[in-house]
Amino acid sequence: MRTVQVLAWGVFTALLVVCGAWAVVWFAKSSPSPDAIQAAPASKSVSVTTIRLNSDPQGADATTSLGWSCRTPCSIELSVDGPFTVTFTRLGFAPSTIPVQIEAAQPGASDAKFAPDPVFAVLQPLRAPKAGGAGSLVVPDQQCAGA
Repeated sequence: MRTVQVLAWGVFTALLVVCGAWAVVWFAKSSPSPDAIQAAPASKSVSVTTIRLNSDPQGADATTSLGWSCRTPCSIELSVDGPFTVTFTRLGFAPSTIPVQIEAAQPGASDAKFAPDPVFAVLQPLRAPKAGGAGSLVVPDQQCAGA
């Protein structure tokens, strides 16, 4: 009986040592080194923020390069991770495109901010062609030779 107990303790001890060694090897290989954690690229944060759009004259269509649009004055809630543009159009006026940058959120602030905000465009009226100008057809007088 004593031999069986010693043999059982020997097997138990051997298993305990083998399992402990396996656990040490497994943890050593599966956990990344501190250098690998520091070298990992930081993920881009996507902020959801409201941007205000306006124009002079009001009533222009404001369309972002992200696909969202509204008629000024208006606001759009956007989820963005990089710069974009807003193009303002209105019949009878030249279009205007304004680039918008994202300013990172300050510590303690909830959201990133847009620059500029509000986005404001002054639309320039298109000039109507002058009578007899480049848009008109002018037929020069022709004189007959030999008359």
